[in-house]
Amino acid sequence: MPSSSLNKKLLLTYSPWKKLAALLVLTIALLLAWVGFLSNFFLLEVSLILFCAYLFWLMLDIVGISSICMYPNKIVKRSWLGETTIPTHALLVADSQDQDSVKSWRFFHGSNKNRRESIRVAGNFLSPELRLWLDSYRRNIYRLGGFSSSPLSSNSAVCVEFDKAVSSFRFMAVLTGVYLLVYVIYATMLYWQYPVFAGYAPQLPAWPVRILFVAVALAVYPLLQALAKPPVGVPNYTLLVAQAQQRAFRSALIANGVAWLGLPLFLLCGNRLDFYLLLSIGAIYHYDFYPRLSTWESILQAAQETPQVQAAVPRRSMQVSLALLGGLSLASYAGNPNDFRIRQQDCVDDKGNPVECQSNGSHGGGSGSSYRGNGSSDSHSSVRRGGFGFFGGSHSSFGG
Repeated sequence: MPSSSLNKKLLLTYSPWKKLAALLVLTIALLLAWVGFLSNFFLLEVSLILFCAYLFWLMLDIVGISSICMYPNKIVKRSWLGETTIPTHALLVADSQDQDSVKSWRFFHGSNKNRRESIRVAGNFLSPELRLWLDSYRRNIYRLGGFSSSPLSSNSAVCVEFDKAVSSFRFMAVLTGVYLLVYVIYATMLYWQYPVFAGYAPQLPAWPVRILFVAVALAVYPLLQALAKPPVGVPNYTLLVAQAQQRAFRSALIANGVAWLGLPLFLLCGNRLDFYLLLSIGAIYHYDFYPRLSTWESILQAAQETPQVQAAVPRRSMQVSLALLGGLSLASYAGNPNDFRIRQQDCVDDKGNPVECQSNGSHGGGSGSSYRGNGSSDSHSSVRRGGFGFFGGSHSSFGG
């Protein structure tokens, strides 16, 4: 990248009139959700509420944004909920377009699964001039044109571990979808059985029970914050990654577990708003503690910098050691077959005069030949065992 482009930046702001239109869409979404809630057709109720919640989230992301600033090394979004920054060294961009122009862009850090580290730019809420500037900026400065460029390989260790953590959250989201289906079936059965369902425990005070459930849902937030931090003090790379994966799974389980508290509260008190209240809290937890690729980059970097604990090498058995010594002995005699036989000058009589060596039933190669040592009076015979030499006797005592 040329040095002249390092200081370039592009400031994006949405049109105020289009933000007012987004507020109108928010109002319509709330009305649709209320209509679905009063319909007493629970499949329609859940479908409308989920659709309106998604629409509400998109419009709130547009209305709450004050500015989006594009830098060569980062992208910064400022909104009512705080500031979001993503780096651009591993940037991906997804766009949706019609026949005329690009409607919107979403910039990701490293992977298109990294929803938590992404910034969406709604092109329909920008002026035509800003849309052109943004398209030129991403092509010339970021040099991106869709998902054709992938700076991080999907087979890299970071992406593999990040995908596992994402899979934990997606699996819990599927279970929450099944949980919603259970709610639809159960609420329909209750609607058929009871003219007005007031809960299975109408004698319990509703507000204290409700406050207790909400307090439990809010009390797990510090626990989720603790689980979101990388593990420290783990000396082993494999153990460190395994503990980080366990924390991701527990975070997904706790976040969705908060959403699952809504059905028991509804069955106790009979108010469906309690069900959707806890479902909303759990959905916020699920989004807020969704895995971030930068977190896994720091975890694996710390794991690689941690000195590894080497496992002790097990001691070899005596038989294996003797076999290795025998192999070395055989290798030392390679190329000279006579070294495997007893030489003639090594055979002497009792007076020390050289005599002809006598064979004791050797089977090829003279490995069984014996000779009398020089001046030995105890008639002790030494036997060479196939290249093991004097170690052969000790080797045989070990069952080799």
